[in-house]
Amino acid sequence: MPTDSPASPPQTVDLLVTGGHVLTMDPALPEIADGAVAVDAGRIVAVGARRDIVMRFTARRVVDTTGCAVMPGLVDAYAHAGHGMIRGLMHPRAGWPAAMYWTATTPEWWRAEADLSALERLQAGVTTGLSVIGATPARLDDTAFADANAQAYEAAGLSLAIAVGPPDPIFPHLAEPFEGTHFRDGAWVSRRFTAADAMRNTREVIARWHGAAEGRLTVALASPYLFGRHVEHRRNPHRLPDAADAPAILAHAQEMRAVADACGVRIQTHMFAGSVAYALRHFGKAETIRLLGNGDVLVSHANGLADDEIETLGAARCGIATVAFTHENLWYGVAPIPALVRAGCAVAITTDGAAPYTSLDPWRELTRAAWNQWTARGMQALMPPETLLRMVTIDAARALGMAARIGSLEAGKDADLVVVDLGAAHFGPIEDIAQSLAFYATAADVREVVAKGEWLLRDRTPQRVDRHAILAAARAAATKANARVELNPFRRGPKRWSGAVEWPDAGLD
Repeated sequence: MPTDSPASPPQTVDLLVTGGHVLTMDPALPEIADGAVAVDAGRIVAVGARRDIVMRFTARRVVDTTGCAVMPGLVDAYAHAGHGMIRGLMHPRAGWPAAMYWTATTPEWWRAEADLSALERLQAGVTTGLSVIGATPARLDDTAFADANAQAYEAAGLSLAIAVGPPDPIFPHLAEPFEGTHFRDGAWVSRRFTAADAMRNTREVIARWHGAAEGRLTVALASPYLFGRHVEHRRNPHRLPDAADAPAILAHAQEMRAVADACGVRIQTHMFAGSVAYALRHFGKAETIRLLGNGDVLVSHANGLADDEIETLGAARCGIATVAFTHENLWYGVAPIPALVRAGCAVAITTDGAAPYTSLDPWRELTRAAWNQWTARGMQALMPPETLLRMVTIDAARALGMAARIGSLEAGKDADLVVVDLGAAHFGPIEDIAQSLAFYATAADVREVVAKGEWLLRDRTPQRVDRHAILAAARAAATKANARVELNPFRRGPKRWSGAVEWPDAGLD
């Protein structure tokens, strides 16, 4: 009489994450109320119901996530390095002292800031980020500043896209001749550099870091304004490009496209109202779309775009890194997220950096992004919570060209995941898990973080880095750099406790 075949023994894996409400961001299996994730050799092996996964696998380590949500690691697809060191130094009339990046900072300052930003992202559940090295343009008169960021994120165990590149030919923020100050042999020395110097350094950074740290580090070619800036900056007035500037802007854009293609990297750039329209008018539609590539350009901000600009970005399958909490929303209007999605763009909600009035906590930006769209369109039936969550996971991964390996919990992808503790009072009763996370979660709710299978945050405690030492080093470096800078224009004056509804004049108490 035949007998049943013996059941296969359970497969041994490195890690089982069990018992939580799993949100996969995979449309085929979007959520599992009592789920589990099996991880081995840095990759996801299986995702499913807990009862099935624990029968199929045993693990060297088990994380019980009962009472928690389990999601892909968050993806912050756009931020500026350096901003974490200038918090609290902002006045709406003067802006913030980003010029100090060029006059008062050392590679050690940049490393301290990068360590701090990587820690902040880790504690918010961000496993992959993009950082432009400095304000626009990125500081690349020396490769040491990019090196410091790469080294910090490698030490933290996170993935980072480092965005570096030369100044634009028509650019309002950086006066020519370009100049950076360096601390050499105990003294500060100013050194001039050219766009060609920055381009050579860019190639060196690409060669050194693109694909490093087992693929956790990549490099993007940063062009501050690929097609020029065609709207006023209210604090920094500048001449807007005209028809006579078109040859220089076109030559720059063509160089960026050629370098990106030759080096196999993406382009990161800023665009606002008028940028794409200028290119369409002066370069033609075919050349504009060619320059925008085929899904390998990340457009930051995208505020105030016209219909033909949206259509063009969609035709080129551009990634869009929107910023919910930025002054550009006041100046140019919010990014037209629904129209960009319908046009075919992958849209990410991003932080833009840790200053002057925000943080590297993407959770805070979800409700801001929703409210921006609701206010702009005069209706709330937009930006449902699951879409908001996608825009900091799988859609953000698509915007960075990384969706094949991160952004969702699927077998074969990198084991990047975050565990969110749902036990805080602000969650209350959980009727709709997506709404609870999108509208109420904060970085403080993140309990565990796993990146490429490594447990980086355990019970809210970093495992690779010392958070107290990082904060102490950042504060010391900031104090030293700030002593070289005139900060009065960025500080509020003596009437700041007066109860006035307008900001006081700048100045010291």
